[in-house]
Amino acid sequence: MHIAATLALFACTLPLLAQRDSTAKEDDSLSIDRGSVRIEFSVLLPDRLSALSFSAGYAWPSIDGSPQLSPATTLELEFGAQAARRVRHSTDVYRLEGTSISVAALVPELGFRDHSRAAVEGWRFGFRLASGHRFSALDRSGLYLLHAGGWTWSYVRPSTAPRNADSMTTAVALATADSYRTSHFGANTSATIGYSIGGIVTLEASYQRVLLYKNHVFFPWLGSLLLEGLAQSALSAALAGAQQRNPSAAAIATLVLRSALSWGIYQLRSTSGQHFPFKGNTPLLWDELRIGIGMQF
Repeated sequence: MHIAATLALFACTLPLLAQRDSTAKEDDSLSIDRGSVRIEFSVLLPDRLSALSFSAGYAWPSIDGSPQLSPATTLELEFGAQAARRVRHSTDVYRLEGTSISVAALVPELGFRDHSRAAVEGWRFGFRLASGHRFSALDRSGLYLLHAGGWTWSYVRPSTAPRNADSMTTAVALATADSYRTSHFGANTSATIGYSIGGIVTLEASYQRVLLYKNHVFFPWLGSLLLEGLAQSALSAALAGAQQRNPSAAAIATLVLRSALSWGIYQLRSTSGQHFPFKGNTPLLWDELRIGIGMQF
């Protein structure tokens, strides 16, 4: 069921995964003349582009109430599409919407390894929906802010045993990590600050949280997901007025507040049950700090 749902979501993104539409413009107008009467329609059409990026960073997996796991290196390749629409005619702030697919690896042996702790390694394939703001047109240099959320399919397993640890701690840590040795459905959320150079090359810094569900149950998961969506929608509605009054300040506030809300929800899921506020098992939480480089085309 999880694989089918993932494939269905992926199929929905295919129309967006296209290269830049050279016919799209910020301001397109259609004029109709009828004698002395002239009617003009003006619309804001979104500019679109595709993006390919690679990022690397520091990850610290954890399981609530269990011995600490070793930090590790995370590597991720992401491909997607973005569309930008000017917030209003009198500003250079654009509303960003995007979709992407990604594949990532958790590799403790490449760096950051703490040999006194048990380590886990694995990979994940993910789908992500992003929204945010950009302070320039897509084909120009400028800062952009993105908040994203999505779903992931992962496989993790214990790596090498810790050194210089007592046998009981080692046994508990390895047994806990080994209990997640299988494929897991999960969710992810991230906050990204990026800078586009000439509308071609991007430099990014991001923070991401990934939850890997253990014994995932559909209806509690769906209920938790809907509650999170309602909370985010209420926050967006509260910020709608500020976006018209001061788009630049609203863009920053949107990233900070939406990311804080997501962080809090994921924290509750990691400590109070993966389907909070409904009952659920303790998930594996995968936190990451990353820097990346990409290309837009």
